[in-house]
Amino acid sequence: MAGMIAKATIIASEAWAAAPPDGCDAAGVVARNLPAVVNISVIQVVTKTGDDGSRKEHLEINDGSGVIIDPSGIIVTNRHVIQSAAEIRVDFSDRSEVAAQLIQASVLVDLALLQVDIGRPLPALRFADSDSLRVGQPVVAVGNPFGIGTSVTTGVVSAVNRDFMRSPVDNLIQTDAAINPGNSGGPLLDCAGDIVGINTALASNNKALGSIGIGFAIPSNVVSYVGGRLRHPETDSPDWFGLQLQDMTPSLAAAFHQRDVGGAVVTATDRGSPAALASIAPGDIIAAVDGHALSDSRAILRELVVKPLGQPATLSILRGGAKHDVTVTGQQWPNLAMLRNEFLADPAAVERAEAQGTGMLLADITPESRRQFGLGDEAGVLIYEVAEGSQAESAELKAGDVIERVGDNAATTPQQVQEQLKRGNHEGEELVPVLVRSKTNTRWVTLCVGRVNVSRLMFAPSQSPNVGTAASSQPHRQ
Repeated sequence: MAGMIAKATIIASEAWAAAPPDGCDAAGVVARNLPAVVNISVIQVVTKTGDDGSRKEHLEINDGSGVIIDPSGIIVTNRHVIQSAAEIRVDFSDRSEVAAQLIQASVLVDLALLQVDIGRPLPALRFADSDSLRVGQPVVAVGNPFGIGTSVTTGVVSAVNRDFMRSPVDNLIQTDAAINPGNSGGPLLDCAGDIVGINTALASNNKALGSIGIGFAIPSNVVSYVGGRLRHPETDSPDWFGLQLQDMTPSLAAAFHQRDVGGAVVTATDRGSPAALASIAPGDIIAAVDGHALSDSRAILRELVVKPLGQPATLSILRGGAKHDVTVTGQQWPNLAMLRNEFLADPAAVERAEAQGTGMLLADITPESRRQFGLGDEAGVLIYEVAEGSQAESAELKAGDVIERVGDNAATTPQQVQEQLKRGNHEGEELVPVLVRSKTNTRWVTLCVGRVNVSRLMFAPSQSPNVGTAASSQPHRQ
């Protein structure tokens, strides 16, 4: 594809909007279901490599989206939204905010489950049957683009079964409903207000990576299936067969003397895998699973991976011009679930990032600095220098900017500002608003100056006697 696929959390500035679809009451869908859509704010440890090859960690605040799928407080979002997180907070439509914990994230699919507890049941959305989606069907995307707040876009299903994530259960929905950075993890809804997908990525041919009307969502059936296994990663994992497949093409079909271009050809089997033990070999053409003719490699892998663990599968194989039925029993997927702390920030990296502070060298405004930086009559404290790879740099602060306020207090001296931004003065994560005047505008910037504790992100199932059932419902089989 000309252009590029980008996670929808990258900062962008250009948006594309589709016309509202006919026959769909988008306003009604939003009014009924908006309380179940949340904004997610993540303090992440980001590593930047300097021009000299050195690596520096800094804290960065990024935004994403999520949707409540169980009244007990289970939220689904994208894995990349919470990757390298040190703290995760969830904002609800009523502007209340609460800390979230990670239940588990998926290695195979860009999904993660969070848990929040506000002491009462929460509104939750249902999963629709994404296998029933039709190209041209109206859809509504809800999320937090660019961190500006909950927004709604409308469009249609442009295509189904798109393949960009390269996983056994990958069959993305393509939509022209605008999906931008920050929409990641938010729901794609049908006209009944049910979840048909989780917004995940966008294709863009502009430098800002803004939407040009080509967005992608993980289908609800995949989300439901994977979510159930994230709930119980030790006991409920997908089947592993050790097959590596390639789609059949007209040229491959001709080369293998096959009339039908359906199915997939085996390229390799993993050593010691069930497929290898069943003597499946490169060049074998798998045409069907349990009697179901399947169109491509991902359809075959999906059919296999969702089988109950230990249940045998019958593969119809074409080999040497003859058809063979081979029975294979899957095993538990090896190394499927990474430890949660492999998704989250490393505590040592957090300490290094915290030790760096915000990365600003502050100074009084003097007649000389006014001439040096072209300042007018601004009052406040001068940002004289910004460290490379620092939190201040990630917030796009620059030398010559002037800090006018820190929270409710006017900025008067460098010492006063430094004391207010001094790390360790605050217990837990502390986000401080700083009013900064640059040559082009004046804006509030949020800086993290408290101590973050990654261990608070670990959710133990024993913490809640009932974490719900919506995420573990069975998918609609193809």
